[in-house]
Amino acid sequence: MAIPESDVITLELARREGARLRWAPAQEGAESPRSPWLLESEPDWRLLDSIRLVSASFDDGTALGVASLRPRGARGHGDDVVIARLVDTEGQETQPSETLVSVEHDADGVPRRLGLELWTDPDSSPMRAAADRTDEAAPGAGTEREAVSMRFRLDGMSGTGRLETIRPG
Repeated sequence: MAIPESDVITLELARREGARLRWAPAQEGAESPRSPWLLESEPDWRLLDSIRLVSASFDDGTALGVASLRPRGARGHGDDVVIARLVDTEGQETQPSETLVSVEHDADGVPRRLGLELWTDPDSSPMRAAADRTDEAAPGAGTEREAVSMRFRLDGMSGTGRLETIRPG
């Protein structure tokens, strides 16, 4: 798969920069200890409760990246600011017009399932992706960053990836 250049993605909350991120899917893989998501600057934790980052690669070479910012005081995932990138086998990137993220947690608060709906065409049904945890969460280095390895499914394709959650330290 041809990987496009990774651009800085700026997500805003209350008309202010909440986070600057870079998604580099070429770094990903089930065995890779490095996250394909890089923080380009320290997030504005006065505005944020958490950041959720999803990255997956599928058997046909398709790659998916989703960043979701949860504002302070949010009542649920409907308040999140979400951006997604879908890269096909030819390296063509699509930015869905809307993406919904739903995470189910176990009794210990660790994510165990993930659901995504991606509208690549506003006039058609969304693409749906689902994922199940394959192991326990592993803490990240330097921040309150947890990563959960997951097995993904997207329109009949299998894949692997991770869900990361970042909270203020």
